Amino acid sequence: MKCVLDSAAARRSLVLAAFAIWSSIVHGQGIKIVDVIPASLSSEANQDSEPFLAVQTANPNVMVISAFTPNPISNTGNAPVYVSQDGGDTWVLNTILPAPRMTCDITHAFATGTNHPRGNSYAGTLKCVGSTITLDESETTDVSSSSPMSSKATRTNVDQPFVKGLAFGSDDHIYVGLNDFSQPNGHTATVDVSVDGGASYTPRSVESRKTSGQDGPSVRPAIASDNTVYAAFFGWRKFSGTVITSDVVVVRDDAGGTGATPFQALKDPSDNMPGRLVKKGATIPWSNAPTLGQERVGSTLSIAVDPNNSSIVYVGWADRVGNGDIYTLHVRRSTDRGVTWSATDLPHTTITNATNIALAIASNGVAGLLYQQLTNGRWATHLVQSRDAFATIQDTKLADVPANVPTYQFLPYLGDYDYLFATGSEFRGVFCASNTPNRANFHDGIKFQRAADFTKHTLNDGAGNPVAISIDPFYFTVPVVQ
Repeated sequence: MKCVLDSAAARRSLVLAAFAIWSSIVHGQGIKIVDVIPASLSSEANQDSEPFLAVQTANPNVMVISAFTPNPISNTGNAPVYVSQDGGDTWVLNTILPAPRMTCDITHAFATGTNHPRGNSYAGTLKCVGSTITLDESETTDVSSSSPMSSKATRTNVDQPFVKGLAFGSDDHIYVGLNDFSQPNGHTATVDVSVDGGASYTPRSVESRKTSGQDGPSVRPAIASDNTVYAAFFGWRKFSGTVITSDVVVVRDDAGGTGATPFQALKDPSDNMPGRLVKKGATIPWSNAPTLGQERVGSTLSIAVDPNNSSIVYVGWADRVGNGDIYTLHVRRSTDRGVTWSATDLPHTTITNATNIALAIASNGVAGLLYQQLTNGRWATHLVQSRDAFATIQDTKLADVPANVPTYQFLPYLGDYDYLFATGSEFRGVFCASNTPNRANFHDGIKFQRAADFTKHTLNDGAGNPVAISIDPFYFTVPVVQ
């Protein structure tokens, strides 16, 4: 009898251990969220909005985050980025961007697969001096170095650069989606292509149809490991000044964007012109005033390709559905290299009063969807994962913060985008939110670098002096569901 009891007890212990493992996965152990403002900047109260993340895939401990953060010690010094070399536990400021004090827009990428210990890192930066906005496409081989990034190409009259990179053969291929007002005939949706490690860039217009005079600001490239390059953009067809009638367009190139006529592999059956129309005639509100809470709206867009199967592509965007809606997210999917797309939104992806969609696909095929939703006067940031095109989902709420604190200093309030990246068995990303130090506002695992009192829900400068609540960038990592 004793032997039987011991066996039963052993089985019970195994069951409890298995339950503990299951519970830790379900309830989010392994989830980490870090306010990236360093302790040395505890006195700052800037609106550090519009974040972006780059991860060094060869050494994923090395990462870079950017935001609308000014140089804290100089009005004329280089604009900064945040750098981590320990997998996101700590972040430091490094003033290496080729722009004075603070950028207008910036995104950046490591060329996935490169083996430099802390590079190569490529950035597309808008620097604003007076009324002139200049694009700077730059590079560094060491993001921790104090040496400024090296400028490789500059030009004016562009908007919202969005950078992706791929180590392909012996060269890094760099793709910068942007809205280029120098392109003729209003075909402003453009991808700058470099196949020589950023030494030179060639602008490639990806619009082929008549526009209202321009396309939308968001032009988003996505690269598969086999050198297939996709890009998604808003093809503006009508613009009233407050409402846009737009197509959601996806183009593809099978040779890395090279050749005399790149990005023409997809034709739409409606007119046989390059660029597949995933959605025709979407109604998109356009406002540079607070519209969704304290945030503006008008150009939310994301695209992701399966890193191991370039036939599988997801695209997501926001538009207006019906008179009572402000801004609704949608996600569609293609399994045949963008030739055909799901006719309706995937399950669980029609999300009202939301913005800042970001898509990524992990190496095991799990799709990730990051977004921020305004609900009951609060901004909730969600990461949704799915193995089966969102038929079933795991939804992790990363943050749920007041939407009215702080008052906006400028627009965008949270940002025109956030970012999601898949590496190994993790989804990593960055979003912006109100930084009130209240654990009820964040998922378990929240960590502040800056001086904060989580009992009194107040910030201080490190010496006990009060600091106003503001907008900060938050880095996160969440295990990919298996």
